[in-house]
Amino acid sequence: MKGIIYLTLAIVLALTIALPVIAVTPQSINTFSCTDVTEIPQIECEALVALYNSTNGAGWLDNTNWLATNTPSNWFGVSVNSGYVTSLSLIYNQLNGSLPPELGNLTSLIRMDLVSNQLTGSIPPELGNLISLTSLSLCWNQLTGSIPAELGNLINLTWLHLGGNQLTGSIPPELGNLTSLRYLYLWLNQLSGSLPPELGNLTNLKAFNLQSNQLTGSIPPELGNLTNLVDYLVLRTNHLSGSIPPELGDLISLTWLDLGWNQLTGSIPLELGSLTNLTNIDLSGNQLTGSIPPEFGNLTNLGGLSLSVNQLTGNIPPELGSLTNLTNVDLYGNQLTGNIPPELGNLTSLTSLALYSNQLSGSIPPELGNLINLQILRLNDNQLEGDVPDTFINLTNLLDPGMVWDGGDGLDLDYNILNVPPSYPDPGNPLHVFLSQKDPDWNLLQAFEQVIGTGGGEITSLDGKTGLVIPAGALVGDTTFTFIPQPAPTHDPGRLIFAYNSFQITAEDAYGNPVTAFNLPITVTLTYADTDIIGMPEYSLGLYYWDGGASAWADAVSTCPGGEYTRDPAANSFALPLCHLTKFGLFGNPLHFFLPIVRR
Repeated sequence: MKGIIYLTLAIVLALTIALPVIAVTPQSINTFSCTDVTEIPQIECEALVALYNSTNGAGWLDNTNWLATNTPSNWFGVSVNSGYVTSLSLIYNQLNGSLPPELGNLTSLIRMDLVSNQLTGSIPPELGNLISLTSLSLCWNQLTGSIPAELGNLINLTWLHLGGNQLTGSIPPELGNLTSLRYLYLWLNQLSGSLPPELGNLTNLKAFNLQSNQLTGSIPPELGNLTNLVDYLVLRTNHLSGSIPPELGDLISLTWLDLGWNQLTGSIPLELGSLTNLTNIDLSGNQLTGSIPPEFGNLTNLGGLSLSVNQLTGNIPPELGSLTNLTNVDLYGNQLTGNIPPELGNLTSLTSLALYSNQLSGSIPPELGNLINLQILRLNDNQLEGDVPDTFINLTNLLDPGMVWDGGDGLDLDYNILNVPPSYPDPGNPLHVFLSQKDPDWNLLQAFEQVIGTGGGEITSLDGKTGLVIPAGALVGDTTFTFIPQPAPTHDPGRLIFAYNSFQITAEDAYGNPVTAFNLPITVTLTYADTDIIGMPEYSLGLYYWDGGASAWADAVSTCPGGEYTRDPAANSFALPLCHLTKFGLFGNPLHFFLPIVRR
């Protein structure tokens, strides 16, 4: 029996030594030869092998049959027609590495789609040889370098998508040769320089997106030639300057125009009112001046209107009340004046109306109570006065505090001059109950007037944080004091830390003349919560005013000769004398930590 066992072991050992070890490794695969491939030209086969080798083909998510058969038409993502490679589609496939220049030899290629991989390095200029190409998609990779001017040779291209990379340099004017192009996407790169006017030659474009680059200069008026633009023109989040070309008003088929968050100046062209197919227009975050064109009332297909964070003046055009398809209106952060047009009450599809941080005045129109689909209504930081309309109880879809994506309230009426009923909040009053739920502190943050006579008196802010004592004899006659709470300091505080109390105090005599001096100092007392002073030592707290002459915040205690603070840390309060009134802010200095010096 032992002899049989020994013989068996000997045979196994001999076979192990004699037979070669067959293993598929990257090293063996990389030696694939295209000489036996007859389905496509050898030069095209070698281009595919070069792509496999340069992008770690062994690590692809799917490399079925690649370099394993002599029929590339069976390789995953490769299409062959009439003996030539016509399509290469390897999206989401974990290609890792650079694009080889040999790809330029796939001269019959119609489609190249390498979306969402980990491609690095530059785009080979040899891709400019692919003159049959109609679609080139390299988006969502990590490609660097500039866009090759040679891509301007791809005159049959209808789709060019290079977005979501790290491309730098300027946009080649040669792209203006791609007159068959319908879709051009270069967004989310680091492209710089100006927009080539040659892009105005791309008259077949349907969609054009250059969002989130570093482009400078003006918008070429030649873009007004792109009259087939239907889907969108997006130049958002660049550094474009100059005025908006009125020629954009020729893009009458356009449905989406987004020029937001650039450095555009000048007025909004009236010609944009001709874009009657627009469903969205966003010009926010620029430096636009002038008024909102009443011609915007022609844009009856608009669903979104955003002109926020500009320097627009004048009234809100009542013509906007014709835009009954609107769901979002953002006009905040401008210098708009006048009343809120009651015609806005016609916009019953609105879910968001943001008019805050303007200079709107007058009363709130009760017609806004018709906007029963509103989830966000922000009228704060204006000069609105009068009563909150009873019709607001119809706005039951307004989001509760803390439920809005940006952390704000669904309803915000703060920092106006609205009447606060003496009985507020009355639990038997439906409007009071509604306001208490939707905007709990609106009643504490309204401006108000109070008349003080020669006998002196006291003024206390509605939130109780600020109190003034005017001593007898300080005034020469009846004086109207106006206390105006403000949401934030009006100027950059620099190293100072804001402690959540900002306000303006003005005074006028019986004839409406400003009162700028007092016979005796006024005492102001400020209280604060512990949460207001996180990150600053309590002893550093002070009341500051903006000194326009010095362009700096100055300690308000200096307004009176010999003025001093009187502090009561146990009560979280301090007092100081004031000898003139202006805009004030409560600030502190940052904490400083000192490490001990260890001597050895």
